[in-house]
Amino acid sequence: MGHVLIVEDNALVRESFVELLGQRGYQVIEAPNGEDALSALKRRPCQLAIVDIMMPTMGGLEFRQELMSAAPQTKIVFVTGQPDKFESLVEDDPDFQDGHLNVLYKPVHPVKLLAEVERLIGAPEIDKAKSKP
Repeated sequence: MGHVLIVEDNALVRESFVELLGQRGYQVIEAPNGEDALSALKRRPCQLAIVDIMMPTMGGLEFRQELMSAAPQTKIVFVTGQPDKFESLVEDDPDFQDGHLNVLYKPVHPVKLLAEVERLIGAPEIDKAKSKP
């Protein structure tokens, strides 16, 4: 079963992601900032973290650095409503330069979010079971 962590300070956006992915069969946990997300990951590892860039307490880029040390196998998709600001923050990051950062721009269309999640961690087991003859 796909386990996904949503790290987003905007409660409406976070809840919409949680609902969408939960309806698709993913197991979803949520946190309003990077600090709370790291605590949540200690209790329940995830395959994927969907992370807002701009958050109070610990933003997305700082969270990424901590995550790479604590759980390097966890994949990350960044979401941002400020593409120019995001690109200026990561312009010197080798992963960004190589096209290896996964980024979705707000407002995130549900189809795009689901496609990115499935691309990175696959369909949830519930969907795989439905598609078998």
